[in-house]
Amino acid sequence: MSAMPSVLLCLAHGNDAIEITTFLSLLPRAGITVTVASVEGDGALTIQSAEGLTFQADIPLCQAVDKASDLLLLLGGKESCDTYARSDLVVESMAQFTATQRYVAAMSHVVPGLIDKSERYQGANVTCLPQQSSLLQHTQWQERRVVVDPRYLLLTGQGPLCATDMALKIIELLKCKQDAHAITHDLALPIGIYNYQE
Repeated sequence: MSAMPSVLLCLAHGNDAIEITTFLSLLPRAGITVTVASVEGDGALTIQSAEGLTFQADIPLCQAVDKASDLLLLLGGKESCDTYARSDLVVESMAQFTATQRYVAAMSHVVPGLIDKSERYQGANVTCLPQQSSLLQHTQWQERRVVVDPRYLLLTGQGPLCATDMALKIIELLKCKQDAHAITHDLALPIGIYNYQE
C-alpha cells in the first residue's frame, strides 16, 4: 500500500448523493486522497445526482486511469450503473485494478448490474440492496451492510445508508483499524455501525 493511500471515485449522472457526500467527507478525514473521475462519455465534469444535486468531477476517467490509485470506487444509482456498464473504460479499469492486486468497491445497484455479470467475480460473496438480491445469479448474497471478499479483492455495500460503513471499511483496508476508529470519534455512530474498537 502506498504511503498516502488514494481512491479513484467514478461519478456518472444518477449517482446517489448520500453516497457521494459520505465518501467525499470521510475518506479525506483519514488522509486518503480522492480523485473524482467522470464516466460520462462526453467528458462532462458537472454531474447531476439522482436527487438533482450537482457535483463536480476533477477529471474525465480517461485521464485518471493512468494515475496510481489504491482502490476503485463505484457508487449506486440505476442510471449511473447503466453508464458504468456501457463504459469499456470502467470495465477495463476493474480488470486492471484486480490484476494489480488492488481493490474494487461497489455500492448497491452496481453489484447486480455490473459485478454479478463479470466473469472475474463469479462465486464472490457480495451484498447489495436486499430487494435486489434476487437479481444475483453468479455471486453469493450476504445479509450484511458491507462484505469484503479478499479472494476477489472485492468490497461491496448495500446502499446509501451503508455508505458510512463502507467508508470506514475502506479506511481500514487502505490504512489501518486504528485510523478507522479515530474517524468514528467525530461521528456519533448510530447503533449497528461498527466502530473499529474491540
